[in-house]
Amino acid sequence: MILRQLLGKIVTDMGFVTRQQLDEALQRQKKILEKRRLAERLQRPSLVSEARLTKDTTPILGNLLVDMGFVTRQQLGEALEEQDRSIEVYKSLESGKLGITIEIGSLVNSTLNLNEVLIIIMRHVNQVTNSVSSTLMMLDDKTGELVFSLPTGPGADKLTDIRLPRGKGIAGWVAQHEQPVLLRDAREDPRFYPEIDKIRGIQTKSILCVPVKSKAKLIGVLEVINKVDNTSFTEEDAFFL
Repeated sequence: MILRQLLGKIVTDMGFVTRQQLDEALQRQKKILEKRRLAERLQRPSLVSEARLTKDTTPILGNLLVDMGFVTRQQLGEALEEQDRSIEVYKSLESGKLGITIEIGSLVNSTLNLNEVLIIIMRHVNQVTNSVSSTLMMLDDKTGELVFSLPTGPGADKLTDIRLPRGKGIAGWVAQHEQPVLLRDAREDPRFYPEIDKIRGIQTKSILCVPVKSKAKLIGVLEVINKVDNTSFTEEDAFFL
């Protein structure tokens, strides 16, 4: 979701730092910012002058991660490029989709139980991406299988609790490599697993599949199938997921 496209999440998703290392850097950043706020109140004119002279636009967190030896300058550069791409997509978002995304964020912090929240989120996923169907597949840590936990759309009732073998299909590849996949014609891809279409009773055309993580650990994958208007999924759709 949008508010999670921060530098800290990006460097952990890219595998550059662990959650513990990120927490250490964030604690140090907090102390630095507290000192700066105090100094700003006491020495505002001189600080403004210094700010105009400095040419370093690297975020505090980025410099801290390098100084603490957690990432290299090259890794930081790659993460900042990814952050810039996220910002550009954010600028181009439609206001309606943005509103739905913010609503999803509030649901996560609501009093609803987890199952209710996940069901509502899956409905929103279809609305935001304009997809015919979507599926949340949770990872079984013991077997490595992906379990169809919350499918929506045509044939959803036939998919519930179906297990996808480790590494099987596009979803299996995404779980294995922890990288998103966006395909205009999924059936032309050698990773495509046709058995799910047979169970569901619809033909997969375009597909967008992304890893789902909690505290930098993979817990499953989220997959959306076919646009309602028969177009293909876009980078903007991937950004929302």
